[in-house]
Amino acid sequence: MTDLSGAGEGGTDRRTFIKRAAAAAMGASGAGLLAACGTTTAGGTSGSGTTAALGPGGLPLARPYRPVTLPIYSDNRAIESGLTPEKGPLQLYNWDSYINPDVVKAFERKHGVKVQISTFTTIDEAVAKISSGAVQFDVFVPELVFLERLAVGKVLQPLNLSYIPNLTANVWPSLHSPWYDVGSRYTVPYTIYTTGIGWRADKLPGFNPAKLANPWSALWVQGPKIAGKVGLLDDQHEGLAMGLLHNGVSDVNTENPRLINASKNALVQLVSSANMKFDTNEYQHLADGSLWLHQAWSGDMASVPTYAPQGTKPSVFKYWWPTDGRGPINNDTFAILRGARNPVLAHLFLNHLLDTQQVFKNFTFLYYQQPINAMTPEAVVKGGLLTPNLNTTIIRESQFKNGLVQGPLSTQGEVLWQNAWAAVKSA
Repeated sequence: MTDLSGAGEGGTDRRTFIKRAAAAAMGASGAGLLAACGTTTAGGTSGSGTTAALGPGGLPLARPYRPVTLPIYSDNRAIESGLTPEKGPLQLYNWDSYINPDVVKAFERKHGVKVQISTFTTIDEAVAKISSGAVQFDVFVPELVFLERLAVGKVLQPLNLSYIPNLTANVWPSLHSPWYDVGSRYTVPYTIYTTGIGWRADKLPGFNPAKLANPWSALWVQGPKIAGKVGLLDDQHEGLAMGLLHNGVSDVNTENPRLINASKNALVQLVSSANMKFDTNEYQHLADGSLWLHQAWSGDMASVPTYAPQGTKPSVFKYWWPTDGRGPINNDTFAILRGARNPVLAHLFLNHLLDTQQVFKNFTFLYYQQPINAMTPEAVVKGGLLTPNLNTTIIRESQFKNGLVQGPLSTQGEVLWQNAWAAVKSA
């Protein structure tokens, strides 16, 4: 087994930041933070053995089948309607390079203000800083795994949606009132992404996961034939979810020890038979041909041609994710902090991020989709933003609604997953 987590980097970039956030939240420090804010186990389990868990404030851990309405407190209300915007500067606390600078400049020009961006490198660092109250940022990008804690802890400010008309005008209806924040009390959606399988068609002629009885077994079927050219995302939840799906288990949040152990064993076997690599830079390794087959994030795959050596045909890059939507999905959000000095301006900024023109502009930098009605596979290809072979990196609302959401776990579940992943990485 080889760890390529730092290979090919001149420094950690936005893709590593964006998705390692989830891994960090699932790690030991993330579990400790959740435990500290009151995550407990309640009685009863689902059919797959998932523990029904309670998060901060006694709220259940949010799931699509168990939506959560985040509380609003009398001493932490939304701002009134019709207020005059502040003069700024607007303070944005974000992952490095997680927004197109041109989108920010467009907001500055429109409102005659400046936007100052501060960045963080781990989600734990960010949550600790904003929870301390020692900083005065206006806008933040919270991970779903921490959302309940931040709302119950009164770290976030409730939204006044009258300032954000683009939410209902442009965003998928299913995310007007998402399962993790019913009523959009604290958040608006930012990027969405799927986790599927990427490959080089020039290196694997005739190969397509869709041809297999279980496409999620592609790494196990093809891997031994191309040992050393196969990669798995170096992400605890993503990696073990792949093992679960390979075993026919669709609950990617299960806390059933038997199922997690079986996933671990399948991955350990793959490490041995395929000399599997672990990294989160699949876009680089598929682009340069050092790896031919890789578990991949949709936004990363959309960007692969931009990293390829000159002369490489974009058509050689392929991405599979199930057309029925029964694959891993997730999304990021934007929110306003309680201590915001520019709350009206912050609301206008969230509205700006959901403007159709700005969303397409943002895509040319991030390559991660935003869930607006106009961003369809056909529109992105027609606009020259993607080649047809990678239109599978863009999904429709119907697929997203059917996806397998990777949500937060109970503290006991965190330990179970951590131990299993540690065994895989040490194989």
